[in-house]
Amino acid sequence: MDESKSQTLSAMARRATAEVIDLQRRIFKRQRSMIESREAHQTTGFARYRNEYRRAVAGYMHESGFGALCDSVAAARVAYVADYHTLRLAQKTLVTLIHAVTHQVDNICLAIEFVDTKHQNDLDRFLDGTIQEQTFLRRIRYREQWPYDIWPNFKPLFDLAQERGFPMVAIDSDPGLSLVQRDKIAADRIARAAKEYPDATIIVSVGQMHVSPSHLPARVDLAFIKNGLDAPDRVIVYQNTEEIYWQLAREGREEAEVVKVAPGEFCVNNTPPLVQQLSYLHWIHFDEELIEYTQLGQTVRSLIKDLARYLGLNARDAAQRVRVLMPADLDLVTVLDDAGLSKKAKRQILLQAEAEESVCVPSLELIYLATLSVNHAAEEAAHYLKHVVCGGVDPDNPRDLFYFIVLNEACAFFGSKVINPKRKADHPGRLRTMVALSRKKKSMDAEDLAAQFVLKHISWQRSTKKQSAKIANVSALADPAVFNAAAHFLGYILGDKLYYGLTDGVIPKKLIRDLFRAPLDKEHEAFNSYMDLVEKVRGVKIPRRI
Repeated sequence: MDESKSQTLSAMARRATAEVIDLQRRIFKRQRSMIESREAHQTTGFARYRNEYRRAVAGYMHESGFGALCDSVAAARVAYVADYHTLRLAQKTLVTLIHAVTHQVDNICLAIEFVDTKHQNDLDRFLDGTIQEQTFLRRIRYREQWPYDIWPNFKPLFDLAQERGFPMVAIDSDPGLSLVQRDKIAADRIARAAKEYPDATIIVSVGQMHVSPSHLPARVDLAFIKNGLDAPDRVIVYQNTEEIYWQLAREGREEAEVVKVAPGEFCVNNTPPLVQQLSYLHWIHFDEELIEYTQLGQTVRSLIKDLARYLGLNARDAAQRVRVLMPADLDLVTVLDDAGLSKKAKRQILLQAEAEESVCVPSLELIYLATLSVNHAAEEAAHYLKHVVCGGVDPDNPRDLFYFIVLNEACAFFGSKVINPKRKADHPGRLRTMVALSRKKKSMDAEDLAAQFVLKHISWQRSTKKQSAKIANVSALADPAVFNAAAHFLGYILGDKLYYGLTDGVIPKKLIRDLFRAPLDKEHEAFNSYMDLVEKVRGVKIPRRI
């Protein structure tokens, strides 16, 4: 490749990445305003506290690794691990880190914000088995304390403590106090735990803003000295901070899962910031019948407009017309009845809803989401956007219909990938595992049969001779469940490659835009388009992650 062409591709990659970041920033800012307006923080000094945290995580020094992070935690007296309460992956990362560190240290003490200091006795009794789980949750007033159901996320941490015999220290306090006051209370409890467990590495799990060096860590230093101890060696572990994520993304290094922020400070990146936000929006002041519905509709409509703007597509007023329903909406059946659908079409939609699948019905200007997952919301928004801009109709021929669905799924997965770059598709390695496991248990369900078909199809695609023409037709997909699953697998794989092809500068955005616009309903059109795209992304590599 000559130098000028290389520079052009590099410029394309930078522009594509910059546009994705710009899109994510707009969504993040809108969601942050929504969160802060609902939370209505009235505690003294909140704005200053938040700004100090933001300055601490405004950038990073260099890429690091999980091993270096574990070494630093093992060498510290106190390790602060930021938690995002509603994000299951945040707690999972903490459990993974503790498992790794146990190979390097003999004793660990866990200090957790999940339990108020006044319930330390209840926590001790739960860990030693004196009281059962439901009694423990009732006594710590879990339902009243937390407006969202996060116990399933935290339970593995408690299970690990019980299994390994780790002591746990409650450090939470009255949420009505200022954040500085709460830090002082937590710091005093951590210092007393240090005296009680002199040989233990203290791992602190607390909300992300608390771990800024000038916040809880500084208060703990003072509390140690006040209790006759030397200020502890410490390490701080942030999780999924937005500016660091976007800096990595601009540099094409968003797959880096651990970076060093400053001496003694790391950041683990496993979830894009706006996805982390949505995990919170899913639970904040949870009210399925009203608040969640309003939030969901606004989110999906915004995603349609954001994706249209990003791809340069004219969606007109489509976003305003779409109706978004979710599991709590009791009028789903009424909506389908009023639309005059056939019994078969209505039954298919209801079956998908019953199976907790999200559904886009463009002809009804309807999106049904089984969950508030950002992946579901973005995927169905992209489905709807494609229909609006292309106006295609489902082909009658099964072979044409199959590739029509494949390309629609590719567009949908691509759209969700723009919103959540961490989303993964099931590539051949995962499909081979599925098939191997099904053969081992001597039972293949629809997804297993679809995976088997897709593996053969991909092998056929790669063949220069393509003599096995039967693989290219859909005679092996008589079962509708297998048919749809295979189309999803192939579409997701292609959509994933289109995303990385775009951000790597291998393919232009115009190709994606043209795919969204293409009706794909003529004879052989979808198949020919699919094969052409497969050839264009043949050399695109999918990054490997932890």
